[in-house]
Amino acid sequence: MRPLRAVSVLTLPLALALWAEAGHAQLSACPRKPERSFPVGGVTAIKDRTPPCKIEFRDTGIRLEAVADGSRPDPGRTVLVDSDGRFISANAPGWSAVISVWDSRGRYLSSFGREGEGPGELSGRGMKSLFIDARDNLHVRHGFSGWSVFSPRHEFIGNLPHHRVGGMSGTTVILDDGSILDGEGRGGDLFRMADSTGSVARTFGTVGDGPSGRGTRRISHAGGETFWAGPGEEGADAYVLEEWGVDGTLRRRLRRDVPWYRWRGHRDVSPQVVQLHVTYGGLLHVLVMRPTGEYVEEYEKARRGESHGMGVDPADLREEEERLDALLELVVEVIDTKSGELLASDVHRLSDVRGIIPQGLFRGSLRGYRYKEGESGMPFVEIVTVELVAR
Repeated sequence: MRPLRAVSVLTLPLALALWAEAGHAQLSACPRKPERSFPVGGVTAIKDRTPPCKIEFRDTGIRLEAVADGSRPDPGRTVLVDSDGRFISANAPGWSAVISVWDSRGRYLSSFGREGEGPGELSGRGMKSLFIDARDNLHVRHGFSGWSVFSPRHEFIGNLPHHRVGGMSGTTVILDDGSILDGEGRGGDLFRMADSTGSVARTFGTVGDGPSGRGTRRISHAGGETFWAGPGEEGADAYVLEEWGVDGTLRRRLRRDVPWYRWRGHRDVSPQVVQLHVTYGGLLHVLVMRPTGEYVEEYEKARRGESHGMGVDPADLREEEERLDALLELVVEVIDTKSGELLASDVHRLSDVRGIIPQGLFRGSLRGYRYKEGESGMPFVEIVTVELVAR
């Protein structure tokens, strides 16, 4: 049996970004409670009780579609949206150094970028990470050469050195002024910040052995002077979400008092916050990967050498992946940071929601995307929204 996949790096359609810019989510059926005042540095306890809402993922009808003749790039596996509603995509198979632009209805507009090491050129190695800041500048993390920055018209602005500051989607964000914030927990600090020149400007948040755990954290930023961080991927013995100031001040903690979020000695078999997303309106959208007891038993058997592989045939590997997916649970939650209330908490088997959960969420909103292939094998991206409805 091949090693069980680490829960913290499972490749599932994760993400959750939605069209609730400035709070335009469908909340009329599940009204939010009034805002509360919270002391700086305080802890807000979120009780484990039945929430009023459930979560639905709905197709908007907008699609970014490939063309059969290969005359232009396919829609890539990474998509974001700018303030004009244009979709920007990358990581299309066979177009490793090309970024494409689509209008708000999903119609292809243009592409830019080519492979190389010169100004405006991108590395052909590995996946590209795309980020957009408050000024619509596009930041691209690529290869080993660092970052490239493009204007809202996608004209090349400049390169930034790597300086060991992140670049992974989910653990890196771009702040309003173009600074890079990284939550990979390097050395003795939780967070590292590089300024617009690429130089490390600040590190903060000492790594400890508290309930929030240690190591890499998922982070999210929707603008302004704060960002949110999930528990560390190791040692977290509580479901704690933290709001930090970009100045390095811990502003507030939300503590979900649930018995099922406990450290089991190894991240492969412990619950993990694998996706964290905050909207402009103050909603936190959280994905927690939760191994079942059966999954833990399989893991322990593998460690003792009691399990035997099914061979290397691709069909066998797919069968094994499907079997393991059925032993993993995905908890999808929405928390209102302004009232401190849990609005929704739905539990799914991973095998039931592949292809349903959005693969990515757009900055500050409740709109996201799913990457799929049609019956003909042609790839497409569908734009979806996450909506809260009465339970």
